[in-house]
Amino acid sequence: MLPVEDLRLLAYNTAIKHNITIAMVHKGLYQLRVSGCPWQDADIVEALGDLGDYGLHYLLAVERIARISEMHSYSRVKGLLHHSYESLGINERDENGELIATKLLWKENLFNRNERGEGNAP
Repeated sequence: MLPVEDLRLLAYNTAIKHNITIAMVHKGLYQLRVSGCPWQDADIVEALGDLGDYGLHYLLAVERIARISEMHSYSRVKGLLHHSYESLGINERDENGELIATKLLWKENLFNRNERGEGNAP
């Protein structure tokens, strides 16, 4: 895990180099962290920047990273994140043809879980 200052600098540099804002990087990283994305912070920031170059921002990018990170390490899909799920070997639909929902845990859910005694709210 990167020190906070290094992570801030990485987010800033990513926003400058790619079609994404610093706020998008911070919000996307936060969302993926609370959702349990297994990728390292630096890999997530880099992935958000790369997807921003292809016009995938905040929620679209977060959902894509969450889905891909369930199956692959970042080093395996680096540079390929914008490719179709099918080409990455990820099923987008279940056996009934229904879209498979991405497993994201929203901040509101964290507070609800804490009220029920199931976890800690940030």
